[in-house]
Amino acid sequence: MAHSLVDEYAKLHARHRYGATARHALADMLPHILALKPASLIDFGCGQSNLAFLIAAKAGIGEIHRYDPAIPAISTLPDRRVELAVNVDVMEHIPDEEIDAVLASIAASATQALFVIDIGPAKLLLSDGRNAHVSQHGADWWLARLKPHFPTIREMTIHRRARVAFKTWDGEVRGLTGLAVRARERVIYRTQKLTRSAHRKLFGAKPRGAAR
Repeated sequence: MAHSLVDEYAKLHARHRYGATARHALADMLPHILALKPASLIDFGCGQSNLAFLIAAKAGIGEIHRYDPAIPAISTLPDRRVELAVNVDVMEHIPDEEIDAVLASIAASATQALFVIDIGPAKLLLSDGRNAHVSQHGADWWLARLKPHFPTIREMTIHRRARVAFKTWDGEVRGLTGLAVRARERVIYRTQKLTRSAHRKLFGAKPRGAAR
């Protein structure tokens, strides 16, 4: 995975638990993943998020991999292709000229893929003054960039400000079951956010082991 900003993010990970935003997407991702029923999963570009473990627990996935080139402990890709790669709030951090190399690596890592991409600016600036979201593009631009690597890619709905999402397969848990899955995950996410916020107000720090 060629990524000129790996050293930049390695420094960020050393100072912060970077990757907290990934959990927000689970409510919209899970009905699609439940329909796919993958036996193996890689969270590609996971940061310090525990999203892979959450998905695996809720979707009954036995084989889990986490990969991030900026974190030494998980900087090596598995030696075989898995069934699903999830990529959440990652692609916007990749310079435009390196996107194809990263997408090729994801396509080689998994049979199916699901992307959630932030299309707005980040609050964080890089050391050279650039916005941390170095690739800010709309849904059409991303779809055109993804399609050469994932011919069956299509846009999917995500209920999150300034995000677009894509997947490579048909199928989604719909009806009352799908609604219940989304509602449950949103309640969990909001409850965790409130808990972290209350803890910070009381103690000035995030509770140890808090969900990401």
